[in-house]
Amino acid sequence: MKHTMRMLTIGVITMLLALSAVAQEDELKTMPGYVAFESLDEVYGEPKVRVNVGGFLLSLMSKPAKNDPEAAAVLEGLEGVRINVYSTGGEVLPAIDQLQNAKNMLSNQNWEPIIQVNEDRQNVQVFIKANGEGVQGLTVMAVDADDAVFVNILGSIDPENLGAIMDQFDVDLL
Repeated sequence: MKHTMRMLTIGVITMLLALSAVAQEDELKTMPGYVAFESLDEVYGEPKVRVNVGGFLLSLMSKPAKNDPEAAAVLEGLEGVRINVYSTGGEVLPAIDQLQNAKNMLSNQNWEPIIQVNEDRQNVQVFIKANGEGVQGLTVMAVDADDAVFVNILGSIDPENLGAIMDQFDVDLL
C-alpha cells in the first residue's frame, strides 16, 4: 500500500509539473517579442538543446539565488528564457527562412537590430526591445552549416548581466 501511495504521489507531482510547464509556455506566447521557433522541429527534428523557462520555474530558480546577490541580479526581471539549438546538417535554408520571418516580426514590433551578419551560409541577427527605462527583451538568432541557435529572453534585462544570463543557461554563441 505504501508503494502504491508513493507511486501515486510521484505521478501526481509529475503531472502537476508538466501542466505547469505547458501553462508557462502558453504564458510566454502572449508576451511581446515571443518568437515561435518550434516550426523547425518539423525540418530538423528535436533540437539538441531546448530550454523553456518561464515565470513559475524562474521564480523557483531565483529562490536559492537569494543567498547569492550576483545570481539574484541575473534572474531579476526575467520573465522567460527560451533556447533552441538545432543541428542543420548543412541544410540551412529552413533555418534562414525562420530567421527571416522572426526578423520581420521583431522589426514590426519595434525591436531594434543591434547586430547583423550576413555571409555565405552564415547569418547572425541580434535584436533588443528597449524603452526609456532599459532593455525589455533580447532575441539572438545564429545559423551556420552546423547549427541553428535561437535564443529569446523576455523581461527586463540589465545589459551588464547579459553574459551571466547566457552562462547560466550554458549558451555559447561564438
